[in-house]
Amino acid sequence: MKTVLIGSFPICLTVYKFLTEKEYLNAVCFQKSLVLNPKKDFWLTSIQKEGYNTFVVDQKNIKNTFLQWLYDIEPDLVLVCGFSIKIPKEALPIPKFGFLNIHFGKLPVNRGADPVFWSIKKGQKQTTITVHQIDEDWDTGEILLEQSVALIPGETLGMVNSKMSNMLENITKLAIELITDPKNLKPQSETNICYQKKPTDKDITIDWENQTADEIEQLINACNPKYGGAISYYQGSIIKILEVSPVDYHIPLLGKTPGEIIHAHPQEGLFVCCKYGKVLRINMISSDAGILSGSKYVHLGVRKGHCFTTSLKTTQQIIL
Repeated sequence: MKTVLIGSFPICLTVYKFLTEKEYLNAVCFQKSLVLNPKKDFWLTSIQKEGYNTFVVDQKNIKNTFLQWLYDIEPDLVLVCGFSIKIPKEALPIPKFGFLNIHFGKLPVNRGADPVFWSIKKGQKQTTITVHQIDEDWDTGEILLEQSVALIPGETLGMVNSKMSNMLENITKLAIELITDPKNLKPQSETNICYQKKPTDKDITIDWENQTADEIEQLINACNPKYGGAISYYQGSIIKILEVSPVDYHIPLLGKTPGEIIHAHPQEGLFVCCKYGKVLRINMISSDAGILSGSKYVHLGVRKGHCFTTSLKTTQQIIL
């Protein structure tokens, strides 16, 4: 099976290793925006040293020189994993068995950008690795295979991505076996269709007044590490919270403002009140001071009675 891999490393590293071991791989294509400096990029230079044909694609050359590059290779199959540029329709007939996309989400309910983020943020119990054929639209092609993946409470976006990436060897093997028979391709459901947009700053900002402790923890896990943590504000400055853990208070706290720090101790750390009087321990924060534990932020002056807030405006009003 003469195969071209279009992927984002290290997410597709397991796919790359399988294809090389089976001697299926002929060329590797990289997205330019993910290769900040092609001359120094580790994965690009490493693969070139292995002797593989490589191509760096962007929004402009994908419609001309990329097509010619692909024509020259004459692949049987193109595997895509972690690629955000739309494949032009002129390219789709070039490989004998088309383009297969490895999508880290259930289709059609989790189409679009960063499905793992949305799955964790929404507190879903499981997600799916879906291998589908690429057509002229986004994430709408026929499905070749699906693999369910459990989402364990407390897992971060990075942990889930790594777990799913490590599952791709068997999935790639099965996909190559199945794609030779077009009867294995099944159309997507025409119900429960949802396109998930790329998360905005608003999507990754903690809403202390309206989100529950569970929802805040889910958001923070969904933002780690790709978005550097969930956004909040403290004393007129933006911070990002990277890790929290629930605290078992038998009696909900009353008379406290969501976001209010109820305990700040140099060894025990920071504890913050959430909606309905639930409590979270703030384990890790990123700010201008660095990525530090909650305990270290106590040493920097974070105090009981101070508040984490949803917006800078709210913070300024508290200070005044």
